[in-house]
Amino acid sequence: MRTPTPAQLLQVWERGGDPSAAARGLLLLGCSCDEYSAEARAALPLGRRDALLLELRERLFGAEIAAVASCPACAAAVEATFRCDDLRLAEPDAAAPVLEHASHGGIRVRFRLPDSSDLLALEQCGDAQAARGLLLERCVLATEGGTGSRDVRELPYDVQMEIAQAMARADPQADLQLAFRCPDCGHGWQPAFDVARFLWQELHAWALHMLRDVDTLAYAYHWREADILALSPRRRQAYLELCAP
Repeated sequence: MRTPTPAQLLQVWERGGDPSAAARGLLLLGCSCDEYSAEARAALPLGRRDALLLELRERLFGAEIAAVASCPACAAAVEATFRCDDLRLAEPDAAAPVLEHASHGGIRVRFRLPDSSDLLALEQCGDAQAARGLLLERCVLATEGGTGSRDVRELPYDVQMEIAQAMARADPQADLQLAFRCPDCGHGWQPAFDVARFLWQELHAWALHMLRDVDTLAYAYHWREADILALSPRRRQAYLELCAP
């Protein structure tokens, strides 16, 4: 992995104005992970994708993360601070892309882990049930045993849930949950942490701040955007302080 330049980050931010969190995650990896082709990035298990995005986040904004969530019980704003290392879990075995699960109903299922291409496909679904059915259809490679239909969408509901749980156990990095407790009412809950969405929000805030700096320096010194972005952060800040009223 390499650290993108400010100019490259602004290009990624500009291209990600409309896409979903899944598409934005791929854009972020595209500017930092040259070791993967575009097809390989889209096929990475979500846990591996998120581990790479955590590494990119640490390179761009540091190891410490500050997050704010709204308490579902009293609506108070709850702040939490943690580090990227606190979110790093075991990644799926890259040498075993196909996994098996034997259900309590005697049905044996071969499946692969969900990836970014699956998330993009699920965006066309109208509800959670349709999304679950499509995900199973895409990720389940074969079924055998038991009785009745072997069509993936027709598997018993409890077997579908077992498959989903088996996927989550095999790729825990893809389903991060934080532990929050409200200091006002004492309510505890575990909100999901979507690193792709969170990193994009940070990139958006950084981009707006950077564009304000570019505007200030271009107005004061008549420099080109490319020249301003090529400055080191320390030198850019020094020029901003010099031209401040």
